[in-house]
Amino acid sequence: MILTRRNLLPAVFAGLAVGCSSPSDPSPVVLSTVSTEDSINLQIMGAPNDPAGYGARASWKLEHGDAKGSIADWDLALKADSNYAQAYEMQAEVLYQLQQFEPCLNKLNECLQRLPDDVPCLLRRAEFAIHLNQFEDAFQWLNRALRINPQLHEAYWMKGKIYEATAANEKALSSYQTAVEVNPSFFDGYITLGVFLAKQQDPLAEEFYRSAAELRPGSIEPLYNLAVFLQDSGRFDDALALYREILAIDPYNATASFNQGFIHLEYLQAYDSAAHWFGEAIVRLPYYHQAFYNRGLALESMGQADAALADYSEALRFKPDYTAAALAKERVLETLGN
Repeated sequence: MILTRRNLLPAVFAGLAVGCSSPSDPSPVVLSTVSTEDSINLQIMGAPNDPAGYGARASWKLEHGDAKGSIADWDLALKADSNYAQAYEMQAEVLYQLQQFEPCLNKLNECLQRLPDDVPCLLRRAEFAIHLNQFEDAFQWLNRALRINPQLHEAYWMKGKIYEATAANEKALSSYQTAVEVNPSFFDGYITLGVFLAKQQDPLAEEFYRSAAELRPGSIEPLYNLAVFLQDSGRFDDALALYREILAIDPYNATASFNQGFIHLEYLQAYDSAAHWFGEAIVRLPYYHQAFYNRGLALESMGQADAALADYSEALRFKPDYTAAALAKERVLETLGN
């Protein structure tokens, strides 16, 4: 009954945003240093065969929300220089973000036909293979990238995801650990290690969550993951302290309030405190049907049948097919003699 925020895998696999403009890539995208489109146009007029001008305008358009115009300008950059790697990388990135996956894949294939050693395109191509469960192909793309640059933490991270998907857990753990060893600042790598080990109830998960929290002080994700892990491990006081820390950073975090209520209800049988925290969750998220239902349970446990009935009714108002709330409401009505 614990409500998690989302699948807490890094962006690179839940969207696999390895991307063509990762900070570790050997060909970083050069954004425009000029401030207006007119001045970029003057730059292009002065050097029409220089792909950098079209690239600068493509970046300017992307920054100003014109994704299609950006793609068109990267095309112009490629007409000026068919080996201009950034154009392939950025077009693939923009097409991916637009969820135009087939054109993105075509662009990546074009990139690798023209520039077989382009690391960002190799990584993104591996990503596509992983999405299609073509793991052998993905390994080939990743190994090609690693032969070019053995320090690519994203490649080791993706290998870990493949191993985990195929239940090769020891190899997955080794690959994840290699990813953070080659890049000790790889935030998503520490999160992934924490999630991976937490699934196995390995206490080392706490270490990796705390490492992620040190990398990004004030980030909710590692604190929330750690709090849930501690909660699942029976360390309720530590979990409650972390949920309060989350609320100090993000006062509107309804789930941190809900989970405090859940601990007090389910594990501590402190029904008054449970009702309080479920109420705090409702203040932060007024249509939180699970919070209404669980506050109803706390109130019913304290003998406040009328108040519990009201909460069950609210839960059903927001989610009419909420079976648990319907059964609870029927139970209370029977108790009240209605």
